[in-house]
Amino acid sequence: MFILKLLLIIMFTFAMLVIGLSDKYRTYKRLMIIGLYFLIVLLIISPSLADYIARLISVEYGSDLAVYVAIAILVMSVSVIYARGQRQIRITTKLIRELAIRDVKKT
Repeated sequence: MFILKLLLIIMFTFAMLVIGLSDKYRTYKRLMIIGLYFLIVLLIISPSLADYIARLISVEYGSDLAVYVAIAILVMSVSVIYARGQRQIRITTKLIRELAIRDVKKT
């Protein structure tokens, strides 16, 4: 069990380093990522703490809480990615429109 916990901590450490040290994240996002990292490591080391937190918010088990939080993070991530994609589409459309108008004016 110790090896599994150590492997999980190493995996999350690597993921947080790749994500958190990216230049595109602002300070508050980095702080949230670091906080999430420490919470995950704490819950890996002490699963009984996850059960305690789950009971505080009326969820029966810590594993259920982890699944609910993962689903919430997934939905938020997909929403942010979708919004960024829509913004990029609008920017590209505007740029193409301006280039087309400029080309028409040249001829």
